[in-house]
Amino acid sequence: MHRDLWVDFHRVDEDGLTLASVEDASPGVELWVGQFVVVWDEGADDGVAEVVQVDPDGFVRVRVLPGPAGDHLDLVGSGPAG
Repeated sequence: MHRDLWVDFHRVDEDGLTLASVEDASPGVELWVGQFVVVWDEGADDGVAEVVQVDPDGFVRVRVLPGPAGDHLDLVGSGPAG
């Protein structure tokens, strides 16, 4: 499975969004609001997350979907669910 963005699943803001950096995206991956990506962290199962915010300074906020990545792979590469 292709991994798009490394995240620290424990780095969560007050809104419950996981914080990341565009620098932690896999080579060739561009991030935009509404996109669904495969996220990963060492020692944890991969997941799928919706990109909620990409700041000009390179910070990214994502909403990790519940359950394993395999449950949501049909969303990866697409925009917001309808």
